[in-house]
Amino acid sequence: MTRALRALGALAIAGAAWPAAAVAHGVQGRAETPIPISAFFWVGAVVLVISFIGLGIGWSQSKFTTIPWRPVAPGFERVVSSRVVVCAGRALVLGAFALLFAAAAFGSTRLNSNIAPVAIFVCWWVGLVPFKVLFGNVWDQINPWLTMARLLRLHDETKRELPGWVGWWPAALLLIGWAWIELVYPTTARPRLIAGWMAAYTLLTLAGMWRYGVRRWLDNGEMFSVYTSVLATMSPWEHREIDGRRRLGLRPPIVGVTSLDERPAQVAFIGALVATVSFDGLSGSDFWARRDVTAAERLIDLGIEGFTAGIIVATIGLLVTLTVVIGAYQAAAWLSAHIGRFPDVGAAGSAFIHTLVPIALAYFVAHYFTLFVFSGQDIVRLISDPFGSGADIFGTAEFRIDFQAVSPNAIWAVQVGAIVIGHVIGLALAHDRAVELSPTHRLAVASQGPMLVLMVALTVLGLWSLSEGMARI
Repeated sequence: MTRALRALGALAIAGAAWPAAAVAHGVQGRAETPIPISAFFWVGAVVLVISFIGLGIGWSQSKFTTIPWRPVAPGFERVVSSRVVVCAGRALVLGAFALLFAAAAFGSTRLNSNIAPVAIFVCWWVGLVPFKVLFGNVWDQINPWLTMARLLRLHDETKRELPGWVGWWPAALLLIGWAWIELVYPTTARPRLIAGWMAAYTLLTLAGMWRYGVRRWLDNGEMFSVYTSVLATMSPWEHREIDGRRRLGLRPPIVGVTSLDERPAQVAFIGALVATVSFDGLSGSDFWARRDVTAAERLIDLGIEGFTAGIIVATIGLLVTLTVVIGAYQAAAWLSAHIGRFPDVGAAGSAFIHTLVPIALAYFVAHYFTLFVFSGQDIVRLISDPFGSGADIFGTAEFRIDFQAVSPNAIWAVQVGAIVIGHVIGLALAHDRAVELSPTHRLAVASQGPMLVLMVALTVLGLWSLSEGMARI
């Protein structure tokens, strides 16, 4: 027992070297609410049940088979889509990429002294989410790997076609790999290791673009491009082909997710978005901690080194969470399609997968809001001394994080609101798709029973994991 605790203690210390992980669940504090925290679980479930009843009564025709869209003013489009603006954006992002790689490869390795961990895991990975939801898939134009491909004169299309069954499988596997790096490997935020990840991913991406074509690989294999394109469907901004010309326009927010094209591994990719964040919440709970220690002890008793034992246990936890979440979704979708007598019951997973996109966004906001608000402030200090050399370029090297910027009650309100609203939106999208595919309204309503059960379960489990992650008084 003592040996196991020492090993797990070492893992905890190593994990603390990653500021993002330390802040994500550790600075919230215990919210002082007028009702018990557990009551919010039931309130969330009741809201979903009431929403289900309301949808069944008042939503009898599909509303999203056609999505309204109107072009923006030509002058505005000429400015934001101009070659000067696009090239400036590409140069800025590529320059930032080069700076972060240089800082990771050659900068300080002292704790909290290098800009790379906070910039990549907080400002970029978390900050991209609200940016693309608000402004659309701008990443499609300023992706640094796209810029590298242009500089290397790689072709948009090649004679080598990706097999039809591939779809988003490369992106899905890379997403799970990214989650493993972010959530499982204890010392992933070490600058030199970050430089290694960046170099390896860049070589892989360039190789994929060279072999299959730039656009084909970005649309299917490059994980961040697929990720941004999925969440950007919730944005009010959308490009459409009008009279053979690509035009920028506006549509109602959120409903763009209904236009996701069916493709292989779509369920795996979007399901992984929900499951990986779910595992992040689970791994911060007492429920997980007790089982983590017990499982690690058993592996250590078998002669496995403590560091490796911790990684094995966490990897199994991540894979089990992926299996349970995606499996539960597939079961609920199949049952819904079967009850609703959909034309193609076998394609039920793809028919409803867009309903998980707002839930993925809700989970992301709920779990990483504190990370962005608090750890994100540290970029003000680090930008003045990105290499940790003692410089003070912008005079902000002494800046300190304000941990009182947002109260625990406000954080809890954001988390509860995000989780409940995200699932209500998901339920509404599922109902609309059922009304579209079922032969009668009665069957459409009946078909949504399994989806209601899934949404309620995800809501309660999401709120529970967040409450478990609160710091104890």
